Amino acid sequence: MKILSIQNTDKVIQAAVLSLKNGDLVIFPTETSYGIASDATNSDAINKLLKYKQRPPGKAISIAVNSKNMALNYVELNNSAEKIIDTFLPGPITVISKSLGKVDERLESEIGTLGIRIPNYKLVLDIIKVFGKPITATSANISGGKTPYSINDVLENIPESKKELLDLVIDAGELPKNPPSTVIDTTSDDLKIYRQGRVDPERMTVYGKWFTNSYEETILLAKELINKIKSENVNRLPMTFLLSGELGAGKTHFTKGIAKGLGITQIIKSPTYTYVSEYKISDNSKLKTENYLYHFDAWRIQTKEDLEALRFYEWFKDGNVIVIEWPSVAMALDENFFEGVEYYYVDFIILGEDKREIRVYRKN
Repeated sequence: MKILSIQNTDKVIQAAVLSLKNGDLVIFPTETSYGIASDATNSDAINKLLKYKQRPPGKAISIAVNSKNMALNYVELNNSAEKIIDTFLPGPITVISKSLGKVDERLESEIGTLGIRIPNYKLVLDIIKVFGKPITATSANISGGKTPYSINDVLENIPESKKELLDLVIDAGELPKNPPSTVIDTTSDDLKIYRQGRVDPERMTVYGKWFTNSYEETILLAKELINKIKSENVNRLPMTFLLSGELGAGKTHFTKGIAKGLGITQIIKSPTYTYVSEYKISDNSKLKTENYLYHFDAWRIQTKEDLEALRFYEWFKDGNVIVIEWPSVAMALDENFFEGVEYYYVDFIILGEDKREIRVYRKN
């Protein structure tokens, strides 16, 4: 195993391409974490990758390409996929499309789909360009292990038998603790979000962790939380909740609980197709001002101008409550604004058919 510093770019590219051509494994940095690369078209290389990852059978692995034109050689891109690629890539988005069957079939899902990434990391794009073929785009940890933001995170958490499988390690030092990529399935009429990129919880204060075993328990938890937070919010600042979790994790049910705690009796529906739903808060009869709950799904938003058109910035008034699904999109469009906003980050983790772990962090 060779370890090369990222400083000598030409040498690193040359060594990485040689390793990939030989069917070897390469640890490399990305804008999210350290990944592990192999030739996505080489069955022997994929054998080695699967042995390293200890990946459960049937679980797909994404590939990285350096452009939309290159992606077209390996997947069918429909209009939705092209729009996402044109808008958000390069960047931390994985786009699932129908595979053309030109990579090792074990990288595909059981229904023949394939995840595509275009990393926002010049070195990786240069390696792919010189190599001329896609590489695997999966994190360098063993499946279920710690997300690796440094080479030590990788090497100190794998046994010697795994280290022997590695040919080259590209060391870029400590990476920013950015969230993993957001995964979007574009193969159906309705786009499905299987994983949202996460805000780094290490930069926030842990507010609490709970487990729920039904949607009803999730609703009740959210109702109790909003009542507790309201009692702490003596200055009546706007209360903002960023909801992150896989499709079906319970984000809309959590919002229903918030609405119940605010005295809202209207039916709460997912705002996926309406961008934002607005509900008048009815528990403030003693107050002279009218306040609202804004339930915002940001995944279709493409520019800061879109936020302005929705009057997004006007929602953040004292006494209002703002719930944002797909917060990573909104934050990417106006990071500076969120630096000045107090918010609660709610992370939903699916543990079973009905069981959820719900972690709440506070940023202030």
